Amino acid sequence: MTTDKAFIIILGLLIGLSPLAIDMYLPSMPAIASGLDASTEAVQQSLTVFLIGFSLPQLIFGPLSDAMGRRFVIVTGVLLFILGSILCALAADIHWLLMARALQATGAAAMAVTVPALVRDRFQGSDFARTMSVIMMVMAVAPLIAPMLGALVLFVGGWRMIFWVLALIAVAGMVLFHLKIDETLPAPQRTPLRPAVLLHNYGSLLRDRHALGHMLSAGFMFAGMMAFVAASPFVYIELYGVAEQYYGLLFSLNIIALMALTTLANRFTHLSSKRILQLTFLLISLVCVLLIVLSALSQPPLALIVLGSVLYVGTYGIVSAHTLSEVMNRFAKISGSTSALGGSLRFGVGSLGGGAVGLLHDGTALPMTAVMAVCGMLAITSFLAAGKPPAVDASANTPLNKAA
Repeated sequence: MTTDKAFIIILGLLIGLSPLAIDMYLPSMPAIASGLDASTEAVQQSLTVFLIGFSLPQLIFGPLSDAMGRRFVIVTGVLLFILGSILCALAADIHWLLMARALQATGAAAMAVTVPALVRDRFQGSDFARTMSVIMMVMAVAPLIAPMLGALVLFVGGWRMIFWVLALIAVAGMVLFHLKIDETLPAPQRTPLRPAVLLHNYGSLLRDRHALGHMLSAGFMFAGMMAFVAASPFVYIELYGVAEQYYGLLFSLNIIALMALTTLANRFTHLSSKRILQLTFLLISLVCVLLIVLSALSQPPLALIVLGSVLYVGTYGIVSAHTLSEVMNRFAKISGSTSALGGSLRFGVGSLGGGAVGLLHDGTALPMTAVMAVCGMLAITSFLAAGKPPAVDASANTPLNKAA
């Protein structure tokens, strides 16, 4: 089995494909519309198609990985992603592009949901939280750098080249995964893929206040981050007159903060995930207060907007990894289903952030700061509502062993 460092890099590369596919092509939307003789609205539908195609299949791929093994699902997902990316690059019209994006998203969903379960097979407790925090940091950083990378590729080779680059990255990830990472779920530990068992497992997770609260808290934090990603170009460039090259520098501060805070949290893995989350949400509470104050001002200082955004985005890696650790540790025997529902909820709830900013757009910074503040407060509320986990191991109460 490969070293921990290579293990993290390879899985980070695979799980980072989904945010790259979502955001990397955004700068090319006008070029795609022109190249395919399609309306802007039709091209924008390709993002909606991807979001749907990414969110829903996770509910199937997670349990499938519990039944068929992690390698089978991940390799299948990478192959679907590569095929979808190639078809996007070759698209002759907008309908072809939409179908190809759905296929690409389905492959990305398989990787996104299976990677956490694979990590849970290999690591437990604080080791799982530490490893996942680094991998999730990659997934959180990817949507922040993807638009800039997409703009560079668009400038060099046109919009079709963006999808060829995505296909090449996926090929590299698949080769490394095949060569370096073994199957982590032995056949005797696999569970049958049966509809009744599947529904029972998801029902158990949704009825569990501890699990649902943690999953929703990660989802609301992701929604706030998506609100920032969607609105910051307008706020920074159009509203405050920041030059495009300097916008990239301001944007990079979020990446630096996310990496720094995640690295700092990893130095305190001797503390429980619960304690780390308590401290993190205390910081988020202070950030929400700042964002509320900024929302009340007619023309808030740009420096304070940047500070609030940087601190908000910077905490996401910690929240996503340690909430997942809390739920995974409680539902260890159905880690595939747990990862599936957690990912679907996180992405489903998270996608609301960008939509809310668009609906509330009024030519000011208010929609961005207000949506981020509300999402942060909802995340805090969800975490507090989760409470303490019951003493009983939830995974021991599932019907999987009986059904197997």
